Amino acid sequence: MNVLQYIEETNPPEVREILIAAHHFLQENLPPFAACAIKWRIPFYTLRRNFCYLNRHKDHITPGFPHGYKLVPRPGILLDETGKLKQIRYLEIRSIEDLYSEETHQILHEAIILDEMMAKVKSKFGRKNQRVFY
Repeated sequence: MNVLQYIEETNPPEVREILIAAHHFLQENLPPFAACAIKWRIPFYTLRRNFCYLNRHKDHITPGFPHGYKLVPRPGILLDETGKLKQIRYLEIRSIEDLYSEETHQILHEAIILDEMMAKVKSKFGRKNQRVFY
């Protein structure tokens, strides 16, 4: 299954519309090297690491960020800050207006910067050919 098949199989149609819009929203706003694939039976978008996912529900979708605990807390917007999910934070998107809100844009851009910073830290300390000083 690919991402478009996942979207096509979504019911009800209202949720399918939001999912289509979210897929396009991410394609428009993520860097050109971003990739999208089905992982763990849902669409995952990857930059330098697993960046975010889209999950469907009966009346909304949830874009989730696997390293969302490192994002700026936004009570009532960026959900699961209570600690039930240790690292993941997500948004509940119930309409196209929710998706294209200023808050959603801010969270997405902050998550893109976080992904870049995490990749730089990993490459800085994850070098294979480091010098050893005695």
